[in-house]
Amino acid sequence: MSTAFITTSHTDEMAIITLNRPDKRNAMHGPMILELLAALKLFADHPSRVLLIHGNGENFCAGGDIAFMQKMAEESDDGNYADAKLLADMLYQLYLFPKPTIVLAHGATLGGGLGLLTAADIAIAANNASFGLPEVKIGLAPSMISPYVIAAMGERMAHYYFLTGERFSAEEAHRLGLIHRVVEAEALLSTGMMIAETLLENSPLALRSAKELIHAVAKHEMTAELAQKTAKHLAALRVTPEAQEGLHAFLEKRKPRWI
Repeated sequence: MSTAFITTSHTDEMAIITLNRPDKRNAMHGPMILELLAALKLFADHPSRVLLIHGNGENFCAGGDIAFMQKMAEESDDGNYADAKLLADMLYQLYLFPKPTIVLAHGATLGGGLGLLTAADIAIAANNASFGLPEVKIGLAPSMISPYVIAAMGERMAHYYFLTGERFSAEEAHRLGLIHRVVEAEALLSTGMMIAETLLENSPLALRSAKELIHAVAKHEMTAELAQKTAKHLAALRVTPEAQEGLHAFLEKRKPRWI
């Protein structure tokens, strides 16, 4: 795939997307988001089983490209909306990506960069990462990223950080639930690879089903109907060839051979 603002690579088991506008702190603009959308669609159908996203240069992603946003504000209403919708669509595709996704954050991780991080399944940050939702400081709001950020940090903390635009550390991001682990900067990529290897040991079908289960359950109250749905989910999964292989492997004290 020919790209100007990201790079992609893959093996049989892992796909990697690298944000590649280091001179702009990997800030996102329309052309870059189009490339991200295309890469997500490509790798969704690719044989690889894990997707890792990180950034080239000193920062993961400093949010939206301010100059580009100013240009879009001068477009027609339809053009302005179409550009905003691109980011909304891309984040939703990442959220629904059928395989496990890992984001590695370092340096500035602001606005849309925080959206990428929270739309993914697993987020790891270097101890030099800094986070923030600075949109209010330039007359905007974190609109398209809000569903993912609020789901991660909660409504109460969103009030504070959405309204103040305050920057915060990797340790605070971990406390808020935005990231899962904080590591030394030089260990960020190796930690991401290690987690990817852990995921690759698991059943591909079970990983996909686990993601679907989270999406189905997270926003629902506990009811008898939901309990029945979860029982049906397990019953259907248990009879699949992959589940049978996993159960047999456990009983036979060997590693499973995933199809």
